Amino acid sequence: MPLLLDKQIDEVSAYAVWNIQETLLELPCMCPEPLPAGLNPIRQAEWIAGRILAKSLSEKFNIIFKGISKHETGKPYLVGSDANISISHSFPIASAMIHLKKPCGIDMERPRETHLKVQKKFINESEKKYQSDLMSLCPIWCAKEVIYKIFGRHFLSFKDEINISFESDTVMLGEITKKGYEKTYRIHYEWVKGYLLAYGA
Repeated sequence: MPLLLDKQIDEVSAYAVWNIQETLLELPCMCPEPLPAGLNPIRQAEWIAGRILAKSLSEKFNIIFKGISKHETGKPYLVGSDANISISHSFPIASAMIHLKKPCGIDMERPRETHLKVQKKFINESEKKYQSDLMSLCPIWCAKEVIYKIFGRHFLSFKDEINISFESDTVMLGEITKKGYEKTYRIHYEWVKGYLLAYGA
């Protein structure tokens, strides 16, 4: 398994990144859960990779992996455990994060023209200075995805209720401005094999 990164963030959290290079014949043999029906080959590879990474991270914290299920909002959780999990995939890259105490989020994206085309849907007034700058738009998009995953996939407007600012070359601040829920998160980010990796809790 080509594991690109396996990082212990602190005593209660870690993340891992996998570059999927296995064949479609090899992957199902590695899967710790029964495969759902109807997935196309790429989606199947991403699904398996996410489970393998989640299992590996669980074992790092002595958690017996019993599978992954989803809340009705779509947020994944570890079956039989209170630990928090987040998964991201952008074939052939997959990543996962675990946090023992807090909701967490991880996202990986390669800078794409799509970010330029849809920027009006997620860039707000405070972020307009980054418009048309793809190498800033991609981190902002990833950070908003991380915030969305931490929040729990309930309705949250990327444009109107999440503000992103760059604190340094490795940290962004993500502020939720939703009425009744205002909070700021530190989102760590780095470049991995041409992909932007962002995570937080």
